[in-house]
Amino acid sequence: MHSANFQDQFSIGGRAVGGGAPCLFIAEAGVAHFGDMDMAIQLVELAANAGADVFKTQVFDVDELIAAELPEWRDRLRPRNLTLAEFKELKSLCDERGLLFMATAHNESRIPWLEALEVPAIKVGSGERNNPGFLTKLAELGRPMVVSTGMYNEEDVGEALEACAKGGCDRVALLHCITAYPTPEDQVNLAAMDRLAELFEGPVGYSDHTQDHLALLAAVARGAEVVEKHITILRDVPNAQDWKVSAGPEDLGELIANVRRLEAMLGHGRKEPTAAEQEGQVWATKSVATTRNLDPGAVLRPGDLISKRPGNGIPANQLEAMIGRTLARAVAADTLLQMEDLL
Repeated sequence: MHSANFQDQFSIGGRAVGGGAPCLFIAEAGVAHFGDMDMAIQLVELAANAGADVFKTQVFDVDELIAAELPEWRDRLRPRNLTLAEFKELKSLCDERGLLFMATAHNESRIPWLEALEVPAIKVGSGERNNPGFLTKLAELGRPMVVSTGMYNEEDVGEALEACAKGGCDRVALLHCITAYPTPEDQVNLAAMDRLAELFEGPVGYSDHTQDHLALLAAVARGAEVVEKHITILRDVPNAQDWKVSAGPEDLGELIANVRRLEAMLGHGRKEPTAAEQEGQVWATKSVATTRNLDPGAVLRPGDLISKRPGNGIPANQLEAMIGRTLARAVAADTLLQMEDLL
């Protein structure tokens, strides 16, 4: 367990996270708007109509983010950007549609943008692995942090948590993640969520980069308290990868609905009969029954009794205790015994 004290439940924009609260669903638009404001608005509408909790995007300065030795990456990302004014417009639209607006800042010059956008929490991408100075500066904003841990090992997790704690943040959620687009099924490693839960006290979740919904739903069933899924409007986009692992208008709503169905199925965790089992407790269970006609005063013997449905008589687990008891009245064969039949 990490030495710093992190809260096991906290609030993001008035929405409880962790501690048994419903799973927080983050719809990650990323750069799927491709720099087109109309497309960005469509992505907000997609997230809202599907029932997501959070609409998330990314803010960055291309030249500050990527070194000159990768000109193809600069060229690839430069058009996929929006201005601060455009992000503010998206934030206002999210407010109107009942969505929390969050953003990942990929470089220090965009940290003030997070403040200007009044984000309720800071989302940290997996690419900040081994970048504790940046994490500490994000933590100093005084907001909860949701940290993806793609490519991390346990030492990296410890370093990131130390950086958050150094910045004064004790409200952290860690997301297991695999930074591969798409993630091979045999490398999803959902069991790593369990290890994250052992390493610190805060909420644990999963950020998905697989091509369908199975891994994310399995993560919810495994106890994920935050999940993130990329969203898109466009498919088959050249020189782009996020659309390969994204939900869209055709399936995002179904995915989120299935998350909520799964949560309902998980229940409270106590092993006890449910309301739906009330009838079953009668017809499916067994009672003590007689095997032959018995006269008043007869002393019950092992061969006189058997267990049979339904369960509205003396419970079958009392059959042995009935041996040696005396009948108060005549009982026909194949009758469920009642306590009033006995002396």
